[in-house]
Amino acid sequence: MDVKDFLELVEHLTGTPVKALEEREHRFVAQALRDDSRQLDWTQFNELLLLVNKDRVEAPFFDRYFGRGCRVAEIRQGVLRFQKEAMLLYGNFVFAYRTLSRIPTQGSFETRLGDLFRDPAELRGELKARSPKILEIEPISRDKTYLVGYLSAKEISLDKTYADSLYRVGTRVQSGQKPSWDEMLRLTSTEIQEDQRPHVLRIVAKYRQRNKEHDVAAFVSYLENDVLPQLRDRVAELASVQQQATRNQDVYLTWDHMDVYFATSMRKRWEFEDLYDLVKRIMGRAELAELNIRYFDPTQSFTKNRVNKGLVEALMLRRAKCTVYSVQDTDTLGKDSELASTLAQGKTVIAYVPKINVEERTAQLIGQDPVTIQERLRFLMYADESFASSLTNDDLAFIRTFKALEEFEESRIWRCLPDPGTVQQLQDSHQAEIRRLCSILARSEQRLYDGRAGTLAKSHPLGVQVHLETGVANGVLVVRGERECAELLRRVLTNELTFQLENNTTDRMWYLREELSECAYRVVTQDRKLTNCFWNFYLHK
Repeated sequence: MDVKDFLELVEHLTGTPVKALEEREHRFVAQALRDDSRQLDWTQFNELLLLVNKDRVEAPFFDRYFGRGCRVAEIRQGVLRFQKEAMLLYGNFVFAYRTLSRIPTQGSFETRLGDLFRDPAELRGELKARSPKILEIEPISRDKTYLVGYLSAKEISLDKTYADSLYRVGTRVQSGQKPSWDEMLRLTSTEIQEDQRPHVLRIVAKYRQRNKEHDVAAFVSYLENDVLPQLRDRVAELASVQQQATRNQDVYLTWDHMDVYFATSMRKRWEFEDLYDLVKRIMGRAELAELNIRYFDPTQSFTKNRVNKGLVEALMLRRAKCTVYSVQDTDTLGKDSELASTLAQGKTVIAYVPKINVEERTAQLIGQDPVTIQERLRFLMYADESFASSLTNDDLAFIRTFKALEEFEESRIWRCLPDPGTVQQLQDSHQAEIRRLCSILARSEQRLYDGRAGTLAKSHPLGVQVHLETGVANGVLVVRGERECAELLRRVLTNELTFQLENNTTDRMWYLREELSECAYRVVTQDRKLTNCFWNFYLHK
C-alpha cells in the first residue's frame, strides 16, 4: 500500500488530517506497508497509527472493523466499514472514532453499537417467536373506511340536519292554508337557522330543477320516504363504524409491540380506500407476513377529540421502529410533521410514491365517481405546475368546454347519498369524453408523482432532519413500488439494510446511500467551520 493512500485512509478513519510526516517517519511507514499480504494484529495496527501520530485503538474496535488476520490490503475495507457505522450512529467521524476506539471491553462495545450489532437471523427469530396478541382489531371493510374521517362524518351529519329542517318546514306548509313553493321558501327563510338557510335553499332549488312538476307534498313525501330513511341508516352506520374504530384504537394502544406507523393525509373517500389497499398489499407480502409485524393503520382507528388524536399519533410515532409515509395527491402539515418527527427520533422513514402506469391509471379513474374525477381535475390543475403547458390546444379547449362533470356535481341534492341512476346516465352519455379526461389526469398524476419522488429524494426541505438527541442528519428513503417498500421494511426491522458510501467532493458531503432506494440515509458535511461550530454547540448542555 502506498503511504499517501494510507494517510488518506487514516484521515477518513479519525476524521482529522494527518500532519506532514518527517522523512524518517515516511520511510518507516513505507517499510511497514510494503507487503500488501502482510497480516496485522491489534498491536501492530496501533504501531502504524502511532507512526503517523494518531491515537491508538482498543481491541474491540480493531476486531469489529479490521478483524484478526487483517492484511495490509484490507485496511481500506475496514475503514469503509467504520465510516458506514459511524454515519449511522454519530454525526461526524471525529466523535465516532474518539468514542468507539476507546471502549476497552467487548460487552461495552456491543452495548454502544446497539441494534447495529444484532444478528439479522436473531432479530427474525424474535419477530417470528412473538406471542399472539391478546386482542386483535375488528377490521373495517374498505368501503367503510372513509367513515372514520372527520369530513365524511360532517357531511352525513349536516345532510341529516338539513333534511330534518326541511321536513319540519315542509309538513307545516303542506298542512297550512297556502301549501305552495312560495310559502315553503318563506318559512325556510324565517324559521330555519341562518347558517343552514343557504344550504337548504339550494337543496330545494335543485329538487325543483330536477322535478319541475312536483309540488310541496311530493317534496315532503320524497323526504319522508326516500331521503330520511337513507340518512338515518347513514347516521347509524357512521356511529357503528366510529365505535368500531374507537375500539380498534384502544386495542392498538395495548399492543406490547409496534413496528410500523403509516403516515398519511386522508380527507376524501378515495384517499381512505387507496391507503387501505396500500397497507393490505404491502403488509400481506410474503417477505413480511411471516414476521408477526405489528403496524398502526389509520384507516382502522378513530378518535373524536382532536387533542387525543394527536396524543395517540405521537405515541405511535414514538413506539414504532419506522414510518411509511404515503405520498398521495395532497400533502398536509400533519403528515409532514409525522415524517419530521420520525427522523428527529433517528428512525427510518420510507416514503412510498406510486409509480403511475398511464393506461392502468386511466382505467381506474374511469371507474370512479364523477365527483371524484372532477375534484381530481381541480387539484391537478392547481398542484401540477406543468398541467396547462403539457396539453395540446385541443386538450385545453376540451377541458374548458367539457362541463358535464361540474354540472353533475352542482346538481347533486345530497352530498352523502348515492345517485346511481344519474351517475350511470352521465357515464353512458359522455363515455368518450370521460375517458379522454381520465387519460389527461393520469398523465398529470404520473408527472406529479415523478416530480415528488425526485423532490423528496433530493431537494425537499424535510428530506433530511437532525436527530434531536444525537445531531445525526437522517434522510428519507423513497421507493416507487410496493415490492420495494415491503423489502425495505423487512430490512429495516431485521437490521439488513445495506449501504454505499459516497464522498461527494462537489457538494462537499459524505452520503451514506441505502442500496435499494439509492437515497441518502445519513449525511455528514465536510464543511470544517460548520462541523466545528455545530458540534461545539449542539450537544452542549
